[in-house]
This record gives sequence, structure tokens and C-alpha cells, in this order.
Amino acid sequence: MKTIATYYPDFAKKYLPVLLAGMLVSFAILKGEMLLPTLLIVVAVALLSLVAMAKNLTWGFYLLMFAAFFSTGAARYEPNLPLGLLIDFILVIMFILFFMKEFKGLQWGMLKTPVFFAVGFWMVINCMEIVNPESRSFEAWFYAMRGVSLYLFLTIMIGLLYLRHSKDFNWFINIWFVCSILGTLWGIKQLYIGLDEAEKAWLEIPGNLSTHMLFGRLRVFSFYSDAGQFGASQAHTALVAFILSINEKKTARRVFYWVTAFFAFYGMLISGTRGAFAIPVVGFFAYFFLIRNWKIIITGTVIFGTFLGILKFTFIGQGIYQINRLRTAMNPNDASLMVRVENQKRLANYLDHHILGGGIGSAGYWGQRFSPNTFLANLALDSWYVRIAAEFGYVGLVLYLMVLLIIVVSSIKTIAQTVDPEARNQLIALFCGLAGILVASYGNQVFGQMPTAIMIYVSIVFLAKPENRNVPPAKP
Repeated sequence: MKTIATYYPDFAKKYLPVLLAGMLVSFAILKGEMLLPTLLIVVAVALLSLVAMAKNLTWGFYLLMFAAFFSTGAARYEPNLPLGLLIDFILVIMFILFFMKEFKGLQWGMLKTPVFFAVGFWMVINCMEIVNPESRSFEAWFYAMRGVSLYLFLTIMIGLLYLRHSKDFNWFINIWFVCSILGTLWGIKQLYIGLDEAEKAWLEIPGNLSTHMLFGRLRVFSFYSDAGQFGASQAHTALVAFILSINEKKTARRVFYWVTAFFAFYGMLISGTRGAFAIPVVGFFAYFFLIRNWKIIITGTVIFGTFLGILKFTFIGQGIYQINRLRTAMNPNDASLMVRVENQKRLANYLDHHILGGGIGSAGYWGQRFSPNTFLANLALDSWYVRIAAEFGYVGLVLYLMVLLIIVVSSIKTIAQTVDPEARNQLIALFCGLAGILVASYGNQVFGQMPTAIMIYVSIVFLAKPENRNVPPAKP
């Protein structure tokens, strides 16, 4: 009996499985069972991702970025699927393939940087925290340690070995900016069209409604974890995009950067996140410092000083909610700021008697999950550095700040050693974004949240060594 495969030998092998999978997904959708088609799509994407990473591990970074942007939002629609573990899945697969494929042939000298040794030291400190006498459980340590040190260590280690060329930088920027534009477009949909059922259900979770619906107005959160992360991420994107556009010679890319900066800045405004405003302010002053062009420094300082003065001393734009919300960031007596200061005083009293902190996973979300009704679990941790202090104590906080200082100093050194004007401007843009995020993390837990964390970690990779931009790309 002659079949389709008889006339078209590749059909059965290449297309028949896809056709059968499509029929199965269609049948499941008609039956109203969305979990099965979603699961099939996830499995298909996972298999394709494995194939892509096996051929070229650099693709793992691109997938990592997509997961950082979309996994949190996707989890609202399929809470039964562990989509929050996509970051872990991709990093683990990259780590395994890294050892299986090219372990012996890699240029290990690329790891001889102060940045790698610093994050490696921080990883060791996190491992030692297992024996912290105040630690609640190994499970709490395992879950919380990933966002504090593991993602940072693995991303920077593998990135230093594989992200070595301008092509990698362009892919990084393109994926980052396109995802950010999509984030603002989805946020516009939420603001002007409305929330869908999954988003409404998420808003009803205790704590979300009170922080995302203020005076009858929605603080847009898009497909990010919350409005705070959405606003900070968009401010970060707007800053980097605008600085990249300054010396860009190609018209198409310059327009792309302008469009990205516009959409990202608007996304920051509709998020209602006041702390995000610190990112462009700090970032631009870092830019003025690095370029050392006094005309631009004076002009930029006047422009920013005028803008800050308008926010602080006038009522211009007061009728626009987003500007009104932003203006409250200039108020030193703001009620939410007073609450944060009071929480930090309470934490200081706790740390006076717990010099090593409460252990990783004892505070914030993980504290509420693994050690509910304890002091640190019930303490509001609005700052990333406050969280580090709560879990590692004063000693851990000092060590962590030393690691960040090494990253900052090494990045400035890299920029100074980069001769090519285009590459130097690209590194300056990444550094200014890093500087803004580091300062903004004092007011919010920005540094360790997705997608900002992955964008910052990959930025650190490019900032780690000047010769990263001058060697051939990794072989497929």
C-alpha cells in the first residue's frame, strides 16, 4: 500500500509528528482543556531549545533572556506549570552542555578577571550560609540562594567564555529592546483596554491590589512580576537605548534606539514606580562622568537640574497622574518612605543581636513560605540591600558591597581601555544602566528580580574584559 511517505520520504520524518501534534492540540482546545496544549507547546519549545543549545550554546543566552521576560507573566495563565523554573532549567542545561561539549577546548583564560573571582567568592559565601546557625532549612536556602548568587555566578561564568563578539552584543540588545517594547505595548493594553481574567485573578491575591490600585488608578505591571519591576526595567531600558543612540552611525539602528527609549520611558511612567526615576538620573550623571566632555556635562546638568526643579518646586503637569505620582518621589516626608525608614530601624535592632543575619531564605517571600510568622518573614523588604543585610547580616552586606565595588571599578577600567569609539559607547551605555540599577535597588528589590537581573548579569559580562569584544565568536 502506497502512503504519503512513499512519495515524500521526508514527510513522515519531518512533518507528520508536527501534524499529529497540531491535531492533538486542536482537539484539546476544542474540549476546553488548556493545560494539555500548553504542556505540549512547552515540551516542544523545550526540545527545540535543547537542539539549538546543543548546536551553539550562545543560543542559551537568548532563550535565557526570553524566559526572564515572559516566564513570570506566563505563570499567571498556567499556575499549575512550574514556569518559574525556566531560568533554572536553561542555566542547568547550559552548564551540562558546557561540560559535555567544549570543556577542554575553551579559552579558560577568559575567566581570569576580577569580576569572575568576585562573584565566585560571593558564591562561596552563599554556600557557607548553609551552616548559618539562624538558617531555617536547607530547602529555604536552596530556593532563595538561586536569585542571590547562583544565577549571577553561572551567567557570568558561561558568558565570559561564550559572549565574545560584537554579534553577541547586537543579539543581546535586539532581544532586550524588542521584549521591552512588547512589555510597554502590553502595559498600554492593560491601562486602556483592561485586564484579562488571569491578570484580575493575580490582582486579587492579598497584597497585590493594595499596591497596584492606588486612588482608583492602576499601576501597570504588564507581563512582569509587579509594577515595581516593570517600571525599573523600562527605566533601565530607556536609559541604555538613549545613550546607545547618541553615537550610533547607522540610521536604522538609531531610530530603533529612539523608538525603544520612547516606549520604555512611557512604560516607566504608567507603572507608577517612583523609585525607577533614580535610574535615568544616576545613569546620566554616570554618563557625564565617563565621557568627560565639559560642554555635555554642563548642558546635561542644567537640563536635569531644571527638570528636577520643576518636579520639586512647581505644580506643572500636576493634573497628569503619572507626573503627579513621579513628583511624590521628591518629597522627603512621603508616608511610604517613612515606613521604609522605620522598617530599617527595626532591622538594625535585630542585626545588633544577629551579626550573621537570619540566613538565606529567612526573609521576604521565601521567609513567608518556609518560616511564616517570624520577625524577618513579616518585615517588609522594599530594598535589595536590606534583604541582603537581613539574611547575611552586617558582615555579609559589607562583603556583598565589596563584590559590587569590584564590578564597578573593573567596568570603569574596561571602558578606559577600550579604544574603538563604537564599542566604548556601547560599554558606557551598559555601565550607566548598571549604575542606575545599583542605586535604585536601595529603594526596591530591583537587582535580583527578572528580567532586570539577567540583563544586568549579561551587561557585566561585556563590561568584564576589554578583549571580549576582539576575539572570534564561539564556534557552533
